[in-house]
Amino acid sequence: MEKVLLLLGFLVMVYNVLYGLRLKRAIPGGVMGERGGQMLFLIFFFAASYLGVLLLTWGEPSSLLLLLLSLILLLGSVFVHLVLRLVDAIVASL
Repeated sequence: MEKVLLLLGFLVMVYNVLYGLRLKRAIPGGVMGERGGQMLFLIFFFAASYLGVLLLTWGEPSSLLLLLLSLILLLGSVFVHLVLRLVDAIVASL
């Protein structure tokens, strides 16, 4: 179960990277463009981290701690998606 949650969180983060790239192209320069680039870098870094955690825990037996970690990471990826949607809505309203 933990591996499925970690993999799902990683896939959501990959989608977030693609969504962030699309947003970066839509955001004009200035402060929004600069912060968008920084945000995209962090999203990419966290997506790579999700993959790292998945690979490092692949052979580990199931445990409550690993289940909680994978659930927190999955919810973190959903949070990043919600923030990206908020930024997209703000940019669209400008």
